[in-house]
Amino acid sequence: MENETLPSPLASVSTFADTGEDEDVPSSPIRPIKSHGDKPKARPTVTPRTFTRFFTPRSSFTRGGKNGASRQALKDITASAANRNPDVRPRPHEKDSISIFEDAENSGVPARKKRKTQQPLSPVVTLAGSSPLKRVSGSALEIMQEDYTDDDSELSDGNLEEEEETLQAKVEYRPTELQPPRPIVRSKQRGAVGGLLSRELGLDAPIRHRFPLCHGHDPQYETANFYTIPKDRHACDNLNDASLHAIPFCVASCNNASLVAVGDEEGGIRLLETAKAGNPLFYKPYLTFRPHVNAILDLAFSSDDLLLATASGDQTSQIIDMPTQCAIHTMAGHTSSLKQVMFQPGNSSVLATSSRDGSVRLWDLRCKGSDTPVHKLRVSLDGPPASDTSRRSSRKMTYNRSIDAIVGAHSSGGSLTPSLSKAIDSNATNDLPSKSEPCSRRGDVSVTAMSFLSPGREHLLLTASEANATVKLWDLRTTYSHRRSTHSIPLSSTRQPQHHTTYRPYGITSMALSGDSARLYTLCRDSTVYTYSTAHLILGHAPELSSTPPGGIRKSRFSPTTEKEGLGPIYGFRHPQFHATDFYVKLAVRHAKDDRSELLAVGSSDMTPVVFPTDERYMQQSLSHIAPKPTATSSTLTPPPSASRLSLPRAFSSRHINDTVPIYNHGISLARGHRSVVTALNWAHGGELVTVSDDFTARCWREDTDTARGLRMGGEGEGRRWRCGWADLGEGWDDE
Repeated sequence: MENETLPSPLASVSTFADTGEDEDVPSSPIRPIKSHGDKPKARPTVTPRTFTRFFTPRSSFTRGGKNGASRQALKDITASAANRNPDVRPRPHEKDSISIFEDAENSGVPARKKRKTQQPLSPVVTLAGSSPLKRVSGSALEIMQEDYTDDDSELSDGNLEEEEETLQAKVEYRPTELQPPRPIVRSKQRGAVGGLLSRELGLDAPIRHRFPLCHGHDPQYETANFYTIPKDRHACDNLNDASLHAIPFCVASCNNASLVAVGDEEGGIRLLETAKAGNPLFYKPYLTFRPHVNAILDLAFSSDDLLLATASGDQTSQIIDMPTQCAIHTMAGHTSSLKQVMFQPGNSSVLATSSRDGSVRLWDLRCKGSDTPVHKLRVSLDGPPASDTSRRSSRKMTYNRSIDAIVGAHSSGGSLTPSLSKAIDSNATNDLPSKSEPCSRRGDVSVTAMSFLSPGREHLLLTASEANATVKLWDLRTTYSHRRSTHSIPLSSTRQPQHHTTYRPYGITSMALSGDSARLYTLCRDSTVYTYSTAHLILGHAPELSSTPPGGIRKSRFSPTTEKEGLGPIYGFRHPQFHATDFYVKLAVRHAKDDRSELLAVGSSDMTPVVFPTDERYMQQSLSHIAPKPTATSSTLTPPPSASRLSLPRAFSSRHINDTVPIYNHGISLARGHRSVVTALNWAHGGELVTVSDDFTARCWREDTDTARGLRMGGEGEGRRWRCGWADLGEGWDDE
């Protein structure tokens, strides 16, 4: 049988075609022609089975209904997707041929032995010409060659199982065991290189913060570039005698120009240019004049910068016409020195003043006034300077009267309350009445700070006092001056911090709103800047806080009979070099504009202004502590390290610390700029910070990365740091 050759089916077909008959070639196998001889019947040359096996591709034949291991390996390698993905690995088989035979034996059904028939060899496949085969291992090529060369041999059940085991062992994918990667350790470098490395590794902030992967996660990057040089230092001399100095008390910036106005203790005002390439430079005054003969405690520009309002110690406020530098309005009515003056947002005709007499007065420059003053009191014996007598204004002076007054805004009685008497600190300067003042002043509580709300709610006024940390909200549509009671009732009053009520109250020296008016920042005498939410100044139903109240804005209405409660501070800021020992220390907020972030700057009795980023995404990073609530067994708590005695007033003992709100200390101090207490400060139109100090100087702090870094690392050699200042970031910040 091995030497016997089967007749070719194609030869039978060609023999039939040579008979020359016109019949159509049938599609079924040809039947032999019957003859009358005794010739035995031969086996048909083409049967349905042989015909089917001849014209069926070999790749469609399977063993037992399953692909063999070698077939499956060849199918995976020659798949069309292998050309597109060179890293394709042989996929694991759920059941190979061996498991199929095992299942057949376990099932009790005898496996049917399939006889392998001899078939014509298929065309030879060129392995080197196929692109997927060039990327397979040598073992796979050997498997394919064995599969082609052994197909014509007879396979028994035994050697079939052996072949399947061999192929399965060759094709089986065994992934290499990878060692776990070493954990990435945060770099200890805090400089530029360390920041870039942390940005690349994504280690700047914990995952829970979900910040963008950039080095701006550290809040110190917001304040690290401040510096000042000798050209940014202005010495405040007496306008009458250049050999004498004058202490600057206040500073105000223009809304549309790079000029700032500085008021001093002699009643003089000087305009300084803050632009880096300005003419003249900051150390030379742009313009000087003297509208008062007493100290100027506050200044404010109108929205168009054409008017400048003053608050003076001579109990008056003047409106200066800036094109002529002459006073055109004088507002008198307070019985003590003024503390603050402010224009209403979007209105250059309405303004408010606060005073040490405990009242807040509203003024409207459009109302008719008198041509002569009600009273005139000369304080200085030297008389007005010659420069003022030679300057004449084309507009005559108008003496205005207040259109409304909030008397006793923060008073609770005709005499000092026990809590207010206890607030007198013999170790620090306070704003309480002195024995030399008249008796009518003895029971007054000075209104030290005030602020209008944003446009749309400009009829609401916020005030604070020296007595405590309570912020009161007033509706200016109410006529308070005609009330019979001696004390005015506000819309609401915020709660005080808890340790103020358990130990002693602390007054507020200054306040300012954030750029979006969502936050109110108040500087408290306990050396803390407390932050309030303006949306929660009134708890519960508060139609007064709506920008469009129902029924429209009424000219006047009845004042509230009861005072509502507002939410207390939600968090605060502290710094080891920030102390507010008197009421002359102020704060200011730079609004976010022109790719500049919002910053909060405060003065300090430690001779260094402090700058805090106000972006609340930094709050969780720099959280110093949240003190737990006191228990019934312990009325005092041990202070955390960040709230040490150095970050609080001298009289504030650490055993009384019990903060119930988060306190953040991520601010940066501006070192070496001043040699005495830094009192007032303000942000210029271009983003520069202007500070004034009791050392008779005003400083302009600018931002530049290279200059600030050079001052921090340059050392004292060759006078590089003479009369310079920089942002103090500690050791290691600028190390590469």
